[in-house]
Parts: sequence; C-alpha cells; structure tokens
Amino acid sequence: MLFKTLAFFSFLFVLLNNSIAQDSTAYVIVNEIKVIGNKNTREHIIVRELPFQLGDTIFVNDITKTFERAHNNIFNTSLFNFITIEHAYFNDTYISVIISVEERWYWWPLPIFEVQETNFNTWWQTRNFERANYGMFVVKENFRGRKERIAIKAQTGYTEQVGFSYSIPYLNQKQTQGLGVSYSYSRNREVNFSTLDNKRLFYKDENRYLKKEIYTKATYEYRPKLYNSYSVQFAYTNIEVADSVVFYNSDYLNNNQNNAEFLSLTFYLKRDKRNYKAYATKGYFYDFQFTQNGLGVFDKEVNNSFFTISYRKHLQLHPRFFSSGMVKGKASINKQPFYFLGGLGYENTLVRGYEYYVVNGEHYGLFKTQLRYGLVDNKIFKINMLPFEKFNKVPLSIYLGTYFDGGYVSENKTTPVAIGSNFLNEKWLFGGGASIDFVSYYDIVFRFEYSFNNLNEQGLFIHFIAPL
Repeated sequence: MLFKTLAFFSFLFVLLNNSIAQDSTAYVIVNEIKVIGNKNTREHIIVRELPFQLGDTIFVNDITKTFERAHNNIFNTSLFNFITIEHAYFNDTYISVIISVEERWYWWPLPIFEVQETNFNTWWQTRNFERANYGMFVVKENFRGRKERIAIKAQTGYTEQVGFSYSIPYLNQKQTQGLGVSYSYSRNREVNFSTLDNKRLFYKDENRYLKKEIYTKATYEYRPKLYNSYSVQFAYTNIEVADSVVFYNSDYLNNNQNNAEFLSLTFYLKRDKRNYKAYATKGYFYDFQFTQNGLGVFDKEVNNSFFTISYRKHLQLHPRFFSSGMVKGKASINKQPFYFLGGLGYENTLVRGYEYYVVNGEHYGLFKTQLRYGLVDNKIFKINMLPFEKFNKVPLSIYLGTYFDGGYVSENKTTPVAIGSNFLNEKWLFGGGASIDFVSYYDIVFRFEYSFNNLNEQGLFIHFIAPL
C-alpha cells in the first residue's frame, strides 16, 4: 500500500512538472484588438503604441508584462487620463485584446501667468510682478484625433510675445514620420546681459525695447518603432539688442555686434522606455543632441556648436520603494557668446540646493540620485461637485524621498566679464535633502524639497516638474 501511494505521488509530481514546463512555453495569438472609449482619437493612433500587432504571439507568462508595457506606451501619448487593457480567450490559443480609454480634455484656452526667472524659487525671493508674463495661450491637443497640436500665444508683461506652432506626428501611412513648425516674435525692455557672483545681471530701460527677436523653426521627426526617435531641426533667428547692452557686455552676441541673423541645425535622438514620462518610476531614457549655430548664411560671424547627452535610470526596488539616477553633460566645440551660454541653475539643469544661483559655462556635468517611497499609489478621488467627467476623477500619487546631486561647470576664461566674477564656476557643487512629491492627472507635478548645499546653505524649494 505504501509503495502504491508513493508511486501515485511520484506520478503526480512528474505530471505537475510537465504542466509547469508546458505553461512556461505556452503562448497565445492576438486575433483581435478592440478599442473602447476613443470618442475623438483615431484608433490607429492608439494601436501604433502597442508592443504587439494582430497575429503576434505572446507567451502566457509574459501577458501581464506585455500589457503593462502597452498601457505605459499609450499613457505616454498624453491623450488619456485612464487606460485599462484586458484580454478574453476565443479558445486555448486565440485571444481578443480589449483597450478601454478615457480621453483627456483637448481644448485649452488658458490665461498666461508665468514668471520670467530661472525657476519659481528665484522669483519668490522678490515676488516682483514686473518679472511676470500675462496673456492668453490657446491650444488644441489631439487635433482631428490624430495627435496633432495647434497652439497660438499672445502675451504681454516682462516679455511681449506672439507666436504659433503646429505639429503632426504622422505624415505617412506607416506612422513613422512627423513634422512640426513654429514662429515667434518677442521683445523686452530688460535684458540679462551677464552674471556676477553667479547671480544674473540685468539692464532695463522703460522707454525703449532693448531686445527684439524673431525665431522660427521646422522639425522633421522619424520614429521607426516604439521607443527610438530621431529628429532634424532647421531654425532661423534674427536678434537685435540695444547698443547699451553691448556696452555692458561686448560679447553678448559676437565682437561688439548688436544684431545677428543666422540659421541653426540640430540633430536629436532619444530612446525612451520610461513607464510614465511626466514622473517615471521604472524604465530608462537617454538622448543626444548636436546643434550648430551658423551655417555660413546671413551673419557669418555666428559659428558655434555644442552637444549634450543624458541618461536616466529608474528602478522599482520594492512595491513601494523606487530609486532613480541621472547623468547629463554638455560640451561646446568652440567659444560661446553669452547669448548662447547655458549651464546649471535652470529648472532642467539644477543641482538641488542651488536654486538661487546660475552657473553659466561652455561645458558642464550633472548627476542626480533619488530614493522615493510611494506613500499613496495612484489613488482615485471622485469630486462630485465637478460636473465634467474629464476632471472629476482625480488620480493622486504621493512620494516621500531623499536625494543627492552634484555638478561642475567650466567657463571660457577669455570672456572679459567672466574672469574671476563667478565663484561657483570651476568648482564641484553638491546638494541634497528630503522631498515630498505630488503627482496627478494632466501631468501635474508639485515638489516640495528641503535642500542643503556645500556652501552650508539650506532652504525650502518648490518645483513643478519631475526631479529627473
């Protein structure tokens, strides 16, 4: 009897093993794709983002991972607030994939109120409303249901500006080529002409415009698959500044010039596999950009070029713990006049803890690290007092975090106004602290950070984009 019992369980064990082995290689075939809820968006715009097509094979063990990737890809189009992807079996082999979406609001006539500073915290020090812009920004997202975008802008205040832009992501049937064009005209009565002690210096004249600028560009983008894209951009710039600006900084443009007219060529490539581009917690992103200002047409005095490169990595360490890291750098091939200079201290290139400084230079390096804990993970709140269904379901995520950043800027020693005037140049900058981040729909991010830097300074800072 014992022998028969052992034999029975041995047979059952072998049978289970075979079943597990079969499950690990079992697959299904996508026989149908249904899209529900897309009242405005064309179906092919959604299907374009799927990592599978009709007739493709998916291993059973990979269905959850594949659908998660599909969900992230569709969400990163910024066309939908909520997405669910499910499947139903026709039989043991064939499945139907059902994609349900809730579209965002696409028509935005918005009043403009924006501060003209390197970041919000610099403006908050003075709360100077003369450094703010006012006006109207009208944008139609997802125009014709094809993810096209049309925008018109008219503003006054610190920078008086009019402009428009139009982009279409897919020109051809294969949905691999896109095009964008834009134009703007702006003018200012105040100009940032240099830096001293890593603070921006301004010259202002209430009676006349000190800077006038026309900028227009055309961009061609090639996106052969899901995660890689390549673009080429041609831009035309015509800028004129008052003689007094050149008096304060002879290298503002080029060699005591008060105007410049030139063409620029930019090549850009990126690979984006983040789960959520507005606030990533998993995946990676890298990009490369090369820009040549001055193509030997119009003003031949303009001839400078640079390239930038960055890499971001996001890891989920535990269901509620996440780590992220970023490295970014810029290198200039030749001398950059002040108008073209970039550096650290701006919203997208910031060592946290140095919000009140700018560190301009031809070359810089930056790294950021972050550890976050998901206190609230995409909890949905229903606000019944809002009658609009595109707004009354509010997702909210809250992250507690700690971080550490570092950066270094190298400046051109031949620039007269820069010699010895900026004590943070050619030095390592370090900053760190603790944060609480709020993330909601329509790519809304609020970050509150208490930071320390290696100048023994500290403070509370507010930001409105993801930390890296």
